[in-house]
Amino acid sequence: MSGKNPKGKHKPPARWRRHLVQAELELPAPPSPARGGRVGDPTPPTVPEPWWWQQPAVVAGLAALSALLLLVTAVSLYAAHRDRALAAEAATRLKTVTLRATTAEQALRIAPNPRSWSDGPDATIDWPEPPMLLDLFLPVAYSEFTQFAVTIDKVDQGRVLIVQRLAPDSNRELRLALNSSAFGPGEYRVRLQGYTWQGERVDAGWVRILIRGRP
Repeated sequence: MSGKNPKGKHKPPARWRRHLVQAELELPAPPSPARGGRVGDPTPPTVPEPWWWQQPAVVAGLAALSALLLLVTAVSLYAAHRDRALAAEAATRLKTVTLRATTAEQALRIAPNPRSWSDGPDATIDWPEPPMLLDLFLPVAYSEFTQFAVTIDKVDQGRVLIVQRLAPDSNRELRLALNSSAFGPGEYRVRLQGYTWQGERVDAGWVRILIRGRP
């Protein structure tokens, strides 16, 4: 009886032991129903991470940058259009104020207002093209002054001409010869002042002249 197994069991042959050990290896647990998986389901594909430029914050930033560039472009186009308009206006103004030779003469006799500026222009003329020599006569027989200062200002621009110690002729008229190319379209105000025996200047007359048209 010594050759028998004391526990009453027979040992399997040696060639079977290797297969039995491999059969007793633990298998992975089946997927749990709580995770939504089923036995035999394939492994779900891995979702790739989005690129950096696909992030919502990056997309919003690019949209804001595009809007800013569009605004800058619109402002630049407007500024360029305005600069072209200013350049054209400057060229016209340069042509207007550039002194050119006269081809004819035109006499203008305008009676000054002895009290103050008139409500409207005392004379209205068209801007001559080609230029003309404007022979301006200002009757001052109403005044006892023997010498006058004549100041001409262009409205909204500035002083154009000052003549001092101008004496009237035998007809008691102050006479000025002006090149029309030196006076562009606009309103001009002529102020007359008489000299006292002390050399002081006193207001003696006012004239408003309107030059119409464009060169």
